[in-house]
Amino acid sequence: RVEDPLCLPTFPDLETGYWSHPDEPLNVYKCQALIDLGVEDAFFSCPGGKPGQCSGGRTGLACGKCADGWFMDVAGECNKCGGASKVPTVLVGLCALCILPLSYYFINGKITAETSTMMATGVAMGSLLTLVQSFSVLGQLVISWEEPLKSIWSFLGIFVFDPKFIQAGCTMGDVTVYIWRVMLPGFLVVWMAVYAVGTLVVNKIGVLPARLVMETPKVRNTMGQLFQAFYIAIAMSCILAFQCYESPNGVKNLQQHPYMICGEGDHGILVGFAVLGLVAYVFGFGAFYVTACVVIPRRSQKGLTAIAAYRFIFFRFRPEWWFWGAVFLARNLCLALASVIDPGNPYSSMIYLGVVSWTFLVAQCLCWPWRSDILNVLDTVILFAMGLIVFSSMPFVEVRDPVELKKTQDSLMALMLTTFGGATCCVMGTVAYGLTKKVWEVKNAAKATAKKRKADQMVLRAWQGIMDGNSFTLPRQEFFVENLTEYDRAAIVKLSKLVALELGGSKTSGSRRVSMMAGSGPQAIKRQVTYSETPAPSATVAPEIIATATVVAPTAVGTGVDDGASPSPASCEF
Repeated sequence: RVEDPLCLPTFPDLETGYWSHPDEPLNVYKCQALIDLGVEDAFFSCPGGKPGQCSGGRTGLACGKCADGWFMDVAGECNKCGGASKVPTVLVGLCALCILPLSYYFINGKITAETSTMMATGVAMGSLLTLVQSFSVLGQLVISWEEPLKSIWSFLGIFVFDPKFIQAGCTMGDVTVYIWRVMLPGFLVVWMAVYAVGTLVVNKIGVLPARLVMETPKVRNTMGQLFQAFYIAIAMSCILAFQCYESPNGVKNLQQHPYMICGEGDHGILVGFAVLGLVAYVFGFGAFYVTACVVIPRRSQKGLTAIAAYRFIFFRFRPEWWFWGAVFLARNLCLALASVIDPGNPYSSMIYLGVVSWTFLVAQCLCWPWRSDILNVLDTVILFAMGLIVFSSMPFVEVRDPVELKKTQDSLMALMLTTFGGATCCVMGTVAYGLTKKVWEVKNAAKATAKKRKADQMVLRAWQGIMDGNSFTLPRQEFFVENLTEYDRAAIVKLSKLVALELGGSKTSGSRRVSMMAGSGPQAIKRQVTYSETPAPSATVAPEIIATATVVAPTAVGTGVDDGASPSPASCEF
C-alpha cells in the first residue's frame, strides 16, 4: 500500500488476469480460463486494474460466474436468459430418451451381427466418437489457442456433455447442472430398464410384436456398448471436481467454476457426486469389463447365446485379441485423466497425452487387433494424429510465472531423457536378445531343431487335415470359409497364393526363394502341372481352377542309389 498526496490509502493496480475483492485488495486470485476458452479469454474476464473489476458480464470471485438470470455461452460471455433459453435443455433430454431405445435395435440387429461393411461402418463411427472425445481433452487445458483451433475445440465440448451448449445455466444452478451431468448415465440405465419392461408388458397384451420385445442379454450388451463409446466423456465429467489450480494467495480454485474454492462450500457436494460417479461408472464399469473377460472363455463353451450380453467386448476384434476392449478402455481412461495431471502446468498434461497416445500406438501396431485392416489403419492414424497434434500444440502454451517456467523446463527435460533412455534400452535389448538367442541355439542345437521340427509338423498336420476329404467335407469347408474374419481370410488367401506358386513351379515359389537365398537350388524336383477350368461337382460352389501336381522325389544325395521307382502322383484340388 502507498499513500497518495491527499493521504488516502491506495493500492497497486492488478495485472491483467488477476482479481481481488475491494475489501481485501492484496488477497489476489488468479483468473483461470473456463473450459476450452484459453488464456486470452481469462484476461478478458479479469481486466486487472482496480480490485473487483470483471468484464464480459461476469461476476463473483475471480470473475468465475454469471449473474442470476444470465448464462455463459460457449465463447465464455454471459447472456441474458430468454423465454426460449430452456428449450435446448428439454429437446436434448427428449432426444436422449428416444434415441436410447433405438440404439438397442441397431446394435443388436442382424445388420451388425456379422463382419460386414455395415459392421465396419458402425465401428468406424464409434472410432470417430472416440476421436472427438480424445481431442476434446485438449480443450480442458489452459492454452491460448488461435482460430480456427479455438472454435474447433469449443465445438467438440458437446461430445463430452458440456452443459454450455444447451444453456443449462438458465434452467438450474452450477451445482445442480454438475449433479445431473454425473447422474445422467445412471438415469439412462434406469430408463432403458423401464423401457425393456414396458415392451414386455405391451407384448403380453398383444400390441407389440414379439420381435420388438427387448431381451435382457441384449439390453446389457447395448448399455455396455454405449458406456464404452462415451467412456471418455463419462470419466471427464466425474473428474471435473478435482481440477483445481493455485492462486498467488495459496488458495486453490476449481477450474470449471473459478468462483468455487476447492475444499470449501459447494465444492464438497461436487466432490461427493464425483466420487460416486467414479465408483459406479468409471471403476465399476472397468471392473465389470475385466470380470467379463474372465467369464467369457468359460461361458462361450455353451454357445454364443450364453455370451450375448458381452458381445460388445469381443465383436470388434480378431479372435486371438478378443479381449483388446479392456486395453482400449484403459487407453480412454488414461486420456481422460490428462486434465488432472497438473492443471496449473499445461506442459505436463500435454507431455502425458503425447506419451499415452504413442505408447498405445506402438501396442496397436504390434498386435493389429481389430477384425479388419481398415479398422486397424484407422485406429493407428487416430493415435498418431493425437500425439502429433499434442506435441505440435506446445508453442501455444503461454507461461509467465518463472516457477511454472522452471517446472515446464524440468518436464521437457524429463521427456527428452526418458525418450533417449528408452530408445537406447530398446537397441541394447534387441542386441542382447539376439546374442542370447544365438548362444542358446548353439548350446541347445538339438532342442532348437526339435522345436522347429515340431512347428513344421503342426503345419503339415493342419494341411493334411484340409486335404483329407473325409474329415473336411464340403459343407464343413463352406461353414469354415463363411465364418472367417476378414483378417483370417486375407491370411488364408496369402497362403493359397503361396501354395499355388509352389505347385506351379514358379520362380517366386517358397522353396525357390529360400534356396536362392541359401545359394543352391532344388536337387531333383520335377513338376508337371495342368490347369483346367471345370465347374465344381457341387452346384453351390462357383467354378474354380483345379491344379494337379506330380512330384518326383529327389534322389538321396551322396548315396549313389537310384531304385528307379517313381512315387505315385499326388493330386491337389482347390
